[in-house]
Order: sequence, then C-alpha cells, then structure tokens
Amino acid sequence: MRRISALALFLGLALAQGTAPDPWTFFQGLLEEAGMVYERPAGYRELPPEPNEVLAYPYRVRNPDTGVEIRYLVIPIRRIEIDYDDPHASAPEPDHIFSLLFPSLLTQLSADGRYREKEYPGLEARKLFNAEWAAAGTFTPNPKFAPFAHGFMVAMHRIGRADAFEIFLANDLKALKAAVLKHQTALRFR
Repeated sequence: MRRISALALFLGLALAQGTAPDPWTFFQGLLEEAGMVYERPAGYRELPPEPNEVLAYPYRVRNPDTGVEIRYLVIPIRRIEIDYDDPHASAPEPDHIFSLLFPSLLTQLSADGRYREKEYPGLEARKLFNAEWAAAGTFTPNPKFAPFAHGFMVAMHRIGRADAFEIFLANDLKALKAAVLKHQTALRFR
C-alpha cells in the first residue's frame, strides 16, 4: 500500500515561510493563490507559528477566554509535491490526493494514530465552504504537535485551487465544539 508523506509535502511550504515579513502576510499570499477568503473569528488573537516536527502550519489564532486555538494550513494545488514510500508507484495528480491526504494528516496529528472522520454531503460542502469536497475528523492531539486534550480538523478541497485545513485544538471539549460550530466557515473558497 502506498502512503503519502505529509511531512515531505509541507516541507517546501515551511521553508518558503521564512522569507515572509510576518505570518499574516505569508498567509494572505497563500489565500490569494488558493482563491480563498479568511475572516479571523471575533475574540481570537494572532499567534506566531512555532516550528513543529509533526506538521508545519503558516498561521494560528487563539481565544484567550476559551483557550481554543485554531491552526490553518492552505496548500495551493500548484505547490503540492508528492513523496511516496514506493518509488515504483505512479503518482496521482495533485488535484486528486485530498481524500488520501486527509486521513494521512489525521493519523500524523493523532497521539495514537486513531481518529474518527466523516465527509460533509456535497451540497453542504458547497454551502459552508464553497468547496467540492469537505470532511471533518476528531482526534487526540500528538503532544509533539500541540499540548491540548482535544483536536478537530476540517478539511476542504476545490478542484484546481487548493486543499485547506482548519485544526481546532482545546482542553475543554465543550469550548471546542462551540468553536467549531461557530467558526468553521472562517476559511472558505471564494
């Protein structure tokens, strides 16, 4: 079985960020390239991304009152590079790996490799995110990724544009659920 190495996929993204004047400017460039819009949720403050061996992410915000943190990852299709464990396998088009990338990331972010996932129905994906595909997954975060008790990822894909991920993190499950319901559409395709 072939497995996509998400760490290799994002290495170029993390290295490219070093040349940006600040995280917001870099993130805005990704949004523009991906044809996306973002509105920072009310009450959340920008935090600089920290180097992370599990998953590099270009932008994050945290609500100081609830402790909920949201990390964002936007990958324009033209930036996707695929690294396979099997050098003899043929690689799919970058526009068609979203359904493989999502569980790969959840496995990587999870403390024990376990998670629950569910795809949004097509009409709901379009209505919420203006995406052709969207899914969500719950996991217990790997402490090397984030020192939180609970994690929830929203993934979305738009053909020819990008794969995007919102990673909600919190110690309070009730606060996490409220944040997801209220702020999952902060990032969406134009």
